[in-house]
Amino acid sequence: MSQSGPTRNDPSRDPSVPANGEVPVGAPNDSAPLQALCVGLDCVHEVRICSLLDEAGVAHDRVDLVDQAIGTVVAKPFDLIVVSSSIGPEKFAPLAGQVRRMSSSMRVLVAGGAPEPDELLAAMRAGATDWLDLSESSASLLERLNIASRAVVEDRRRDERIARLKGICQKLAVNRDEFTRQMDALNDGLREAAEDARGRAGEAEVVGEFRGLLSQELDVEDLLRTALQYLLTKTGATNAAVFLPGSKPDQFGLGAYVHYDCPRTQAQPLLDRLGGEICERISPRHDIIRFTDTREFVYSLGLAGAVLEDSELVAWSALHDGECMGVFFLFRNHAEPFLDEHAAMIDLLRPVFAAQMAKLVRIHHRSNFTFPKTEGEGQAEDESDDDSGEDWRRAA
Repeated sequence: MSQSGPTRNDPSRDPSVPANGEVPVGAPNDSAPLQALCVGLDCVHEVRICSLLDEAGVAHDRVDLVDQAIGTVVAKPFDLIVVSSSIGPEKFAPLAGQVRRMSSSMRVLVAGGAPEPDELLAAMRAGATDWLDLSESSASLLERLNIASRAVVEDRRRDERIARLKGICQKLAVNRDEFTRQMDALNDGLREAAEDARGRAGEAEVVGEFRGLLSQELDVEDLLRTALQYLLTKTGATNAAVFLPGSKPDQFGLGAYVHYDCPRTQAQPLLDRLGGEICERISPRHDIIRFTDTREFVYSLGLAGAVLEDSELVAWSALHDGECMGVFFLFRNHAEPFLDEHAAMIDLLRPVFAAQMAKLVRIHHRSNFTFPKTEGEGQAEDESDDDSGEDWRRAA
């Protein structure tokens, strides 16, 4: 069996084509043959032109009329359009215009006798790119066809490169937009984190400052005075009352009162009702209570006409290990309302106050302990005093 050489479809004939015969997507397909369409050529000229096209490796079709040529180039891609000079520039101009709209790489060639200068200029203006002078030798015509073919291939490559570059640019634009969105999101996250860190640092500074001030106070009155002074620097001037728990769960006494625009003599009925009825309800609660309209609250206490009617009230309990160490009330005219940031600040400071108050309570209780009586002293005391030793042991 004889072996034939590489065929037209054999990828090995072109080293630029991979061994599997596949061409990468978007790569110029230079191996595809060029296509030519001959329009209106007579038999003699058609035979000569087609022979030259075959020699140049260009496939070809033919039509007689320009209208047929327009329909043909729309239905099938072509690279070269060879138009007979007998058609005239004014007639093939629409065909040249359609060709330019379809592809910038397509070439329109006019074939005929030696042209006059005016005739050549009119053909160029109508859209022709070259004139094939059929009076020249076949070698000269073949060279002109090869030049036109190479120009088509170069333009095709240029168009494909531009298309690829446009695709890359579009992908880059999408990636850039996505990158920009991600960077914006990252910047927003960093900004929020920085603001949160600054806020936490500010909160830690406030708590540390407040704890440092209260830790120096080992007397209840001094503790209340220092706590209220610091609190009012954060909330602004306001009437303030602090109630401390007594020996019974429902017993609360006024520990301190700060006068802003309501003298104590005017506020006394309100303070009595707050200590006698309201503190017991607030003491176990963990939330901060705010009354922006206290009129209904005042009426429920039976204090119509009291100073609190036109005020805004904030109340909370300072808890330590579930035990109430004090109940606070702040109130002032509703024209100077409390802000939401005040609630956050109060929530930070009240456990510090409660812890220091619990410390003072423990110190006070320890100061009341006495040494147990000796055996002789114990016999001289009443039986009720005999339990003092047990109390001491429990305290220890």
